[in-house]
Amino acid sequence: MEASRQNHQSRFAQLPRGAAIALLVALAGLIAFGLWASARSTSAGPAGGDNDVALYRAVVERVRAGETYETAAITEQRARNFPLKPFVVVRPPALAIVLSRLPDEKSGERLLALLAAGVIAAWTWRLREVWRGPVWLAATALLLFTGVGMSMGGGGASLFHEAWAGLLIALSLALRTEKRFAAAVLVGLLAAVIRELAMPYLAVMALLALVERRRLEAAAFAAALGGALALLALHACSVMSLVRPEDLASTGWVRLGGWAFVLQTGRWNLLAMLAGPWSAAIILPLALIGATGWKSSTGLRLAALLLGYTLGFMAIGRPENNYWGLLIAPLAAVGLCLGPAAMGDLLGGALGEPRGSATAPLSPSQ
Repeated sequence: MEASRQNHQSRFAQLPRGAAIALLVALAGLIAFGLWASARSTSAGPAGGDNDVALYRAVVERVRAGETYETAAITEQRARNFPLKPFVVVRPPALAIVLSRLPDEKSGERLLALLAAGVIAAWTWRLREVWRGPVWLAATALLLFTGVGMSMGGGGASLFHEAWAGLLIALSLALRTEKRFAAAVLVGLLAAVIRELAMPYLAVMALLALVERRRLEAAAFAAALGGALALLALHACSVMSLVRPEDLASTGWVRLGGWAFVLQTGRWNLLAMLAGPWSAAIILPLALIGATGWKSSTGLRLAALLLGYTLGFMAIGRPENNYWGLLIAPLAAVGLCLGPAAMGDLLGGALGEPRGSATAPLSPSQ
């Protein structure tokens, strides 16, 4: 393994022995707590959003038939006794409009699968400096597939705004380097336009660029965030002009579901689907450790995004919103690819034999 990652040094390689042991104990505790929480959970798996699929499909068909998006969406949600207040319960129009321009739903499924394949290719290329050799590259691609496979299986996946936004976030981060960021900004903007829950991605990217004194990059991501907010405001005006006083209001999303809800969002990884929901209790901590350990500019952003969304999901989200996990499933798979290197350095440090001390870190552009 050491020869296969000869250019990689995780942030944990030089940790003092006591710190490495403490971090491993904390990791084991988090996994144990997650397994306990999973055993107590009554949720059968990532079935949330089944009613939403039918709604989105009906809205797309109405738009394809010539109705405006907001009219179609509000008509369908009202007929199905879905809430219409606040305006964010009505999804942004971009995805439905694009899908309505395609010949059929299968075309959207193929386009989504193509995007997922692009994410696998982009991240396999970016991670080539971490894991070298054909065997490790194949293993990397396979692990990446576990994070995007749910978006490639059809069955209405292309109707989920979160599936598109999550893949676009992952692709944007893969495209961004210290020398090139224009494509990353455009792809990130597209993610935020499709689903407003992707806006924190733009905010994190702008903030970290500002901290690193990359003013042009920070301005570009901030401008993208401003553009996404402006489009969301226009959407809000359109929705509120059609909402009636007697329309239902949402019960809210602040539920403080904690780590248990985070684990529900983690079940959209194919490994969790195959092994069982309990495996998310292992997958997510390893992904977080892997992302945190990647000693690079991209690794900093990956860790900030995964930790940020994790903390957000601990406070916000109802049980039926577990499909929000599609937003971070691709990024979690990237963290999972980095998990073995980080764990190797942690275990080496705990045993008094820090690993990676003779290696050089990745270049900042990685």
